[in-house]
Amino acid sequence: MGSNSAWINAEVITMTDEAARAEGILIEDGVITFVGDSKETAALAKEKGIEITDLNGCCVLPGLHDCHAHVMGTGMAMVGVDLYDCASVKEVLEALAEEGKRHDEGWVCGVRLDESRLAEKRPPTLAELSGIFPDRGVYILDRGLHYTLVNRKAYEEIGLTGKEKGLCRGEDGKPNGRMHEEANKVVRGYFNDSMTDAQRETAIRNVEKEALKKGITTIHAMEGGEMFSDKDIDVFESLKGKTDVDFVIYWDTLDLDQVIERGYDRVGTDNLSDGSIGSRTAAFDEPYADDPSTCGLMYLDKAFMTEWIGKALKNHIQCGFHAIGQKAIRHVIDCYEEAYAGCPWEDARFRIEHFGFCDDRDIERAVKNKIIISTQPSFSYLRGGPGSVYQIRTGPERERRAYPNKKFLDYGAVLAGGSDSNVTPIDALLGIHAAVNHPYPEHRISVYQALRMFTIDGAYSAFEEKKKGTIEAGKLGDLTILSKSPYEAAPDAIKDIRVVRTVKEGRTVYCG
Repeated sequence: MGSNSAWINAEVITMTDEAARAEGILIEDGVITFVGDSKETAALAKEKGIEITDLNGCCVLPGLHDCHAHVMGTGMAMVGVDLYDCASVKEVLEALAEEGKRHDEGWVCGVRLDESRLAEKRPPTLAELSGIFPDRGVYILDRGLHYTLVNRKAYEEIGLTGKEKGLCRGEDGKPNGRMHEEANKVVRGYFNDSMTDAQRETAIRNVEKEALKKGITTIHAMEGGEMFSDKDIDVFESLKGKTDVDFVIYWDTLDLDQVIERGYDRVGTDNLSDGSIGSRTAAFDEPYADDPSTCGLMYLDKAFMTEWIGKALKNHIQCGFHAIGQKAIRHVIDCYEEAYAGCPWEDARFRIEHFGFCDDRDIERAVKNKIIISTQPSFSYLRGGPGSVYQIRTGPERERRAYPNKKFLDYGAVLAGGSDSNVTPIDALLGIHAAVNHPYPEHRISVYQALRMFTIDGAYSAFEEKKKGTIEAGKLGDLTILSKSPYEAAPDAIKDIRVVRTVKEGRTVYCG
């Protein structure tokens, strides 16, 4: 797969340290062999017969990482009707009806439903969905991926018993079509398992194309398990070495024996310890501001999690958990500390995904335990700030403390950046922009710190720092070439910088 190429007259941000810059890069057989000035790079390339590309002042970064994306979920969302911009239940039903006309067979699928954006502040009910589709299944995913909606036809076809935990009911005591926890897993599993391998590959390829357009060369793919389907893992395996994006698979399963048997050295790390803010299932000590009847949900007990983490550590398998609410973050760290005491592994690189609404004490504990914080800056940028859904759900004081990236770094945390696509777009430049432009100034970080999240620290979080994350001799020739340096752009315009080229192991795989 590796190719030879030479690049000159560029502003090369090597990321080996904050000030390090170069003008030229030589790549041989997919590996960087020289980084320096343009003249010397060109001379070496001519000597070796390698084609030279003059970048005319473009900026070059190490190939960007997305350290948390649901590739299969993102690919599937590309074929369902996008409900995000709907402003009312009526508009949701109209959009679904139009989708049904476009495809006159099979289930009707809707994605990215955000009930906080609807006038009614609730999703459509089973009865409403059944009213427009009495004879076809309807399947809807919420934007945060933490609940699903179905109509009567889908409910019956799936074979739900009505006894599943998390199956919500209306005031009449009957199922209203909304599924959390076990019920959500049953519904998602049924839908995802029904896909063919060809459909799965199409979904992956669609995401690959989108990632390359955004300059992303490596994705930490949170796949399989109860949120999606273990059948996806086999398709990813079949495509190994055949894609222009490196998909680093994090298998979101609690079946460690299967992971060990198949020789995987990582598991999770998006296994759910709690839920999301949008669905009021992220776990807190205090009730939600807009619904005092709930503090969210904890999905896994301490004994199970501690034993599970210990088994992963014993087998030198990197692991971790999703935790957004303060209670869940504390719970995961408690379990990790206890498990590590019994099965110490110095280089475990345990990850906590999101780490959103946290106490200072638990940031300190995470750093002490060398826990990697894998977070998504676009969450706060797109969903936080005054008047936002985060603030409505949690209240102004609690919301203002959320996703404190600067504080993470001040404590000394390793911070990896991702999108949680398709919760937010698969767009690393947007993530960098979001980290620099957090809604609250006290949480904003520098351009260099934001770049690290999506380059060297992203690579470190998957044990890939020896071959990715910086531009230096011996590293893979993965490059993201931009029209302008993030340092030169106005802070509020970083997201608008154009990706000129994406280079994977010396070969141009996207040219914009």
